[in-house]
Amino acid sequence: MDFAREALWRRMDGAMGKKAVQIPVFLVNPRQMDYLYPPERMRFLHPEAVRRWAQERRKRRERNEGEPLQGLDLAPSDRYREVVAVGLYMHQLDGKRKEELLRLAEGDPEAEALQRHNGPAILLCPERILSWARQEGVNHNLVLDKVYYHELGHALMDTGPTPYGELWGRIIEESLANWVAYRRFRGQEARWVQRLIQGQPAEYQGYLAVEEGFVFLGDRETLEEWAWHMRRLWHRAPWDWEEWWYAWRHLWHELWERGYGFLDRGFPPLLPGLPLPMQEEAGASNFRLWREAKRQEWFKEPDVVRAYAGFAEELLLRAVD
Repeated sequence: MDFAREALWRRMDGAMGKKAVQIPVFLVNPRQMDYLYPPERMRFLHPEAVRRWAQERRKRRERNEGEPLQGLDLAPSDRYREVVAVGLYMHQLDGKRKEELLRLAEGDPEAEALQRHNGPAILLCPERILSWARQEGVNHNLVLDKVYYHELGHALMDTGPTPYGELWGRIIEESLANWVAYRRFRGQEARWVQRLIQGQPAEYQGYLAVEEGFVFLGDRETLEEWAWHMRRLWHRAPWDWEEWWYAWRHLWHELWERGYGFLDRGFPPLLPGLPLPMQEEAGASNFRLWREAKRQEWFKEPDVVRAYAGFAEELLLRAVD
């Protein structure tokens, strides 16, 4: 595990780099990782079940029936152990969990550093990283980088109480963490990372869909005003891309200032033919909004929960398309 490579650090932006120098990384053995990922945590959506659900769910959505993610259940599965129990971000590494990790350290010289540390930490399992790399035919350092960036994504999203225990929260959190990791790579490396993600559970697969729309900011009146303005601009100057860009930026900042509101579904009903701002901006906006929702503890509001459940459903549906 080579953490001295320039590429590992060069791909990071400022926010990720700041988090990387704040949070220590501990290399743990498979027994330690399995302690942190006991069988009850190894529950995932089965890919075939998700595909069958998606076909039926689209029909029900056309009839405006059912709740978001209705009909989906997690089932025990050991098939993803080497691609999930390979890295972990922990908000606080202390207490009984740390004592058990030290007991399972098996004479590891890093145990002393682990014993001294109290606070956030990232744990990586080298044996599982190497195994995953061999399984997919990918350079092990690339796997290391992808896993590390994914866990740093979780660290960046650690701004308050998390709804990770809910299926919709898990889908959003893991998809966003994979989006953070994927956006670090370009060219052939990015394709290798997509190959790695392809073997992860369905809950991790919405990383590209987070760039395909926005969790809407504002209430329905704001949405109607926004739609009216964009229709007017579409008829007046359909090919003036510079004016389009500035109009989008102005509306976006105005909506931001008005505060957050949500539709029943995660994505707003966009007008046909209207270009979004850059796709990367949509992903970044959804990432910032998720962090703010945790910080402000919006998940206590039923409307927010329903909106984000709809967002998670949209991520899952688009991931299996």
